[in-house]
Amino acid sequence: MSVARFTSQLLRSPTQRKHLFRWLGSLRENYLLNHRTPWLVFDAIDFMKSVSLEGKRVFEYGSGGSTLFWLKRGAECVSVEHDEQWYGVMRDYLKDATRIDYRLVRPEAALDPGSADPADPGSYVSDDRAFSGQSFKDYVCQIDEFPDLSFDVVLIDGRARPSCIKHSVPKVKVGGAIILDNAERTYYLAKAKDRLANFERREFFGAGPISQFFTRTEIYERLR
Repeated sequence: MSVARFTSQLLRSPTQRKHLFRWLGSLRENYLLNHRTPWLVFDAIDFMKSVSLEGKRVFEYGSGGSTLFWLKRGAECVSVEHDEQWYGVMRDYLKDATRIDYRLVRPEAALDPGSADPADPGSYVSDDRAFSGQSFKDYVCQIDEFPDLSFDVVLIDGRARPSCIKHSVPKVKVGGAIILDNAERTYYLAKAKDRLANFERREFFGAGPISQFFTRTEIYERLR
C-alpha cells in the first residue's frame, strides 16, 4: 500500500486518525531507534507508557527500538536476537547502556525439517522460508535459564513465536504481562492459546510505526 492510500485509510478510521502525523513521522530513517520506540501498535505503545517500568525486569525475543524503550524507562532487560547483522547495529546503540543482557543466538539445523509445523509450540521453527530447515530451539530456550516468575514483561516479537509463548508463560510474574505482536497471524495462537488460560487479554488493533497496514498487538496480563 502506498503512503497516500494508507493516509486515506487512517483518516477514515475514527479510532486511528489521531495517529496520522505520528505515523508520518515514523517514516523517517531510523525512527524506531532514534526515538527509542517499540515496533508495536501505537495504542499498545501508549498503554505501555502508562505503566511504570522503573526497576522492572523485561525479557524480549527480538531487539530494536523496544530494547531502548525498556532501558529508557528504567527497566532491566534480557534481549535475544537471531540476526547477526542487526545484533551489530544494536550493539552500537547499546554500547553505553547498563541493565542489559544482550544475546546473539543463531538458529541451528532442524532435526526433522520436513515435518515441522510452525504453529506447534514444540516445533521451534519459523514460517519464514528464509529459515527453512532451521530450528530456533536454543534461541527460544534462553528464557529457561531464569527461575519461574522472574519477569514483569516478556515481549514476543521474534522467531518461532508459538514456542516462545510456551516457554514464556511460567516465567511471568503474577501481575506481569506477555506482549504478542502481529497477533492477527492466527497460527501464533492456534495451538498455544490454552497456555494463556491464566492471563487476561488486551487487544490493540490499528496503526503502528512504519507499517502501511493495520496490525494487532495483544497484551496478556497474568492473573494467577
